[in-house]
Amino acid sequence: MAAGRNFSVQPYMFEPESDPEQEGASEEVVQCRLQQDVSEWCTCENCTTMPTEPENVCCREIPQAIRRLNQLQNPPSCMVDHPGLEPVCLNPFSLQKELNIYRADYGRLRLRGIEHRYRYLAYRGFVSWCWGFLGRRVRVALPSCVVLRIRAEFPDAQGIYVGFRPALD
Repeated sequence: MAAGRNFSVQPYMFEPESDPEQEGASEEVVQCRLQQDVSEWCTCENCTTMPTEPENVCCREIPQAIRRLNQLQNPPSCMVDHPGLEPVCLNPFSLQKELNIYRADYGRLRLRGIEHRYRYLAYRGFVSWCWGFLGRRVRVALPSCVVLRIRAEFPDAQGIYVGFRPALD
């Protein structure tokens, strides 16, 4: 460091600046999806309109899912057809192992019913598989097609699902 210079790192000084003209553009697109036909935003052809705006996303719009798809020599058009989805998210034996790891790290999983536990662990498994470790209180909306596939494998007896909830700050 040069003599006589006082240089200190300031918060966010290396973060890219936002473009005010582009700010909110993608949010506007997503916020219209409840009024749109699913064929207007889904390109994998396996999505369904979900109850809240953040949940209305196709696997072909998520870079992390596209990266997983493109790791295959002949990538399928949808994450539900990826051969890795079954062992990571849908196999009860894998989910039992994940439940043991969860218990060792966090204690008892306070969800009623094995289907609910498996759904929760399947969602976590998909996030871990595609995004890696996100950190505490960091959440991402999963593609509609993947959520529907997991719910089909581990359905709720009353058909009641929580859906995506953003992290509380």
